[in-house]
Amino acid sequence: MEKFKAAMLLGSVGDALGFGNVCRENSASGSIQEELQKVGGLDHLVLSPGKWPVSDNTIMHMVTAEALTTGSGFGAATKAMCIGMRYWKPERLETLVEVSIECGRMTHNHPTGFLGSLCTALFASYAVQGKPLVQWGRDMLRAVPLAEEYCKRTIRHMAEYQEHWFYFEAKWQFYLEERKISDDTENKAYFPDNYDNAEERDKVSH
Repeated sequence: MEKFKAAMLLGSVGDALGFGNVCRENSASGSIQEELQKVGGLDHLVLSPGKWPVSDNTIMHMVTAEALTTGSGFGAATKAMCIGMRYWKPERLETLVEVSIECGRMTHNHPTGFLGSLCTALFASYAVQGKPLVQWGRDMLRAVPLAEEYCKRTIRHMAEYQEHWFYFEAKWQFYLEERKISDDTENKAYFPDNYDNAEERDKVSH
């Protein structure tokens, strides 16, 4: 339970940093790295609620987590980590798929959105299970057919989503192949030399 609480807390801290008091929500301006340097680095950062509030995403995540643990029946999320922590056992996979998709659809009724919700929930469950990180992407793609099966039963005009559904799967497959971990025999991910360069990452994200 302590690890679950820590995961929720760290997720909220990361959200507050990325949200940047609404400054970076929908803007390319500002750099987290620059702000951290101004205050003397991560060790000197104080995340006070007034200056570093969380976004609506974290609020919805907290409410979803409360609903899953109290049985209140309320669910709305753009972040689905708590769903993976609630239904982390392999035998609860079907429930994880259904709940994460429905929570995702409440705010993002598009495959890229609600499949992202599924992906987040699955990755959280894999972390709790102790699966090696290099397996996560492969196992997630194996679960996508379950999601498609569920959506065909519950979403009208599912055929209109097929192109976007394929885009999600194709992008993930491309990423796994690029990192050389698409096959079950491949267990070491490869990254470019400058992959951990914060400045380069900012250029890409902006």
